[in-house]
Amino acid sequence: MNEGKIIKYYRENAGITQEELGRGICSVTHISKIELGQTHYSPEIILLLSERLNININQEMNAFKNIKQKLDLLHEAIIMQRIQEADSIIDELERNELIHISDFKILYKLIQVRYHHLHGRIAEAYKIIRQLQKDHSNLPSNEGHLFKHVMGILHICNQEYQKAIEILRTINNNEYKNREYYYHLAISYHADNANLMAYTCAEKALQFFKETNNFLRMIDVQMVILIIHSRDKHHSFKDRIKKYDALIQSCDLCNDPERKAIILHNLALEYFRVKEYTSASKIYKQSMGLKKKGTGRYLLSLEGYIQSCLKSNLLSKGELLTLIQEGLAAAEKMKDPIYMHLFKLPLYLVENQESEYFQYLSDHALPFFKMYGQVFFVERFEKELFDYYANTRKLDKAMAIARNVMNAGS
Repeated sequence: MNEGKIIKYYRENAGITQEELGRGICSVTHISKIELGQTHYSPEIILLLSERLNININQEMNAFKNIKQKLDLLHEAIIMQRIQEADSIIDELERNELIHISDFKILYKLIQVRYHHLHGRIAEAYKIIRQLQKDHSNLPSNEGHLFKHVMGILHICNQEYQKAIEILRTINNNEYKNREYYYHLAISYHADNANLMAYTCAEKALQFFKETNNFLRMIDVQMVILIIHSRDKHHSFKDRIKKYDALIQSCDLCNDPERKAIILHNLALEYFRVKEYTSASKIYKQSMGLKKKGTGRYLLSLEGYIQSCLKSNLLSKGELLTLIQEGLAAAEKMKDPIYMHLFKLPLYLVENQESEYFQYLSDHALPFFKMYGQVFFVERFEKELFDYYANTRKLDKAMAIARNVMNAGS
């Protein structure tokens, strides 16, 4: 019956009526039923119709049948993060006009969302997902669960971690075979401070990536597990450092500088947390060297580098001001208030304006980080603010922060 869909597609593309197509071959009624898949028809009629449309029906049918296979290969390439392979398959699919009349056009759109996300084109991903949101409740089982997975990923991009958890938890892994979604659940739970659930999901994701020989994604999950362990006081710092070093070596073996940059950033953060600021600054600088200037990831490492240098007096006031201005200029260009706050704060410290620093932190930066679920920055700056209030004998304010922390953890 797919022959009818193909005939209709090329007839409409050619701008001819059913009567014009069927003239001397068969009736308009028969053409209509062929196109709708409501009648049986002889191969001879299909051959005559395709010749009139100047198409090779056998080639078109083969291309039509290969759509699902190509979509499965594309989705696998995206999950495995084989970017060149994904680029090649998407180019091939975009040249196949029949995909838009196939039974897999919704599947194609959902995988396109993942493809745009893979390349960091979030705005384009949202354009497609908005087209699908109205009818997502009527999707077949596999497409329905893929829709939930895709929405969860986009919620994570927006740092809407609770929304991501809510939708990802409704996926049925008996019906949806891509257990990669456990990785995205792990990220969301960790960001929401639910570390036990984060660890459980990370272990499930790691098992899935081992089963599918997805080495790059195994690195990603192992890094998430290390980040979760960093919140566990009973977990060995030295052991984590050894594991970070092993992940860095794995990135070198895979020739993956982007992953290496992320791992270096998190390793620097480990040193920063234990107040080894000189080591942290060196590793932040290594991470910056592997990132594109002006991007969000670069700015995070730049901020870490500035803070480490401030705390260890590694740079002069002039050098620090130059770096801060670089960060502020990039943040303003991006119009991102998170980075604007992050780079306004060290300005006060460089100018020895400690009280103004904590006033700005209390009145502007910290409320913003809380509002937008920036868990790491909330934890970091609440501790700073608590220590400041305790040291300056503002005990009521210190206790208020302590109560907030206890309530958040309960």
